[in-house]
Amino acid sequence: MQRWLEQALTKDSQASAAARAKALEALAWLADVQYDMDRAEAAAEEGLRLSEEAGIRGSLAASLRNILGDVALTRGDHERARELLEESLALRQKVGDRRFVPRVLAFLGNLSIEQEDYEQAKELYEESLALARDLGDTTALSIDLGNLGYIFLLEGEHERAMTLFEEAAALSRERKHRSMLVHAIDNWGWAALLLRGDYERAKVMYEESLVLCRELGEKVIASERLEGLACLSAAEGEAERAASLFGAAEALREAVAFRHSPQEDAWREPYLLMTRSRQGEAAWEEALTQGGGLWDWRKLSSTLSLPRSPPPQGSRPAQRPVGIPPGSHLGRMRY
Repeated sequence: MQRWLEQALTKDSQASAAARAKALEALAWLADVQYDMDRAEAAAEEGLRLSEEAGIRGSLAASLRNILGDVALTRGDHERARELLEESLALRQKVGDRRFVPRVLAFLGNLSIEQEDYEQAKELYEESLALARDLGDTTALSIDLGNLGYIFLLEGEHERAMTLFEEAAALSRERKHRSMLVHAIDNWGWAALLLRGDYERAKVMYEESLVLCRELGEKVIASERLEGLACLSAAEGEAERAASLFGAAEALREAVAFRHSPQEDAWREPYLLMTRSRQGEAAWEEALTQGGGLWDWRKLSSTLSLPRSPPPQGSRPAQRPVGIPPGSHLGRMRY
């Protein structure tokens, strides 16, 4: 689709400014989802320029500001991100376009998470969730449920978080929203591993998530799942395998220019230290290097013996001892 949009823009240079701005909006969103922030920013800025030239200051302008706000958020420019997202929200409300208000509220919630203002984030997600229910927006519903679950994990309300993750996963399966499902089972897997010590459930979740990532071409979430499998291997005493998976996750994360928050790094640190101490520095570095060459999908599928289709889901596991709260990409999820 991206190539088609770029070709259309090149061939149809005589198209109206409004039509080109709309095409650039689609291209910018696609790049944003793929974490290609430079391309997203360039397309959104050009689209915004053309929309202003055409006198369009409604939903299209709001959408383009939303994209630029997410770019700023991803780059850590919180002040600029808030300015753009609030402008987007004000434009939506001004023209009475309620359809995407839940999504802008969710982006503002993501910003609050980045700034560690969890109470504000929860308020924004809850407001977004209520409006999404009213509008029947199942995409926003899935995301808000997962994001709220993430906040409750941070606040120590683990059972409430698990309930929200399960609801988000069930809704995503029902609506066949695979891109939403991959995020929902993401946090569910972390919770199973770190909160309940349920290694079998965590492995099922991680492998299902990786299968979906492979089908969707989603590399950012795949890097998180590889790291989850690395933590699982470390917890089970498989230090060499853990080191290789940490190396694969790191290489993939660098390839897509994705970063963890300091808190997310801290959550993984015990498993990294456990692996390094069991292997020794020289073996650790060698395994990391070897693992760095594993992130190709074909190699990963062979190494991890990933199933061709997602494995079946069983019943919810029994309560296990509480461990370290997990981090998750879901808390900063995109639409």
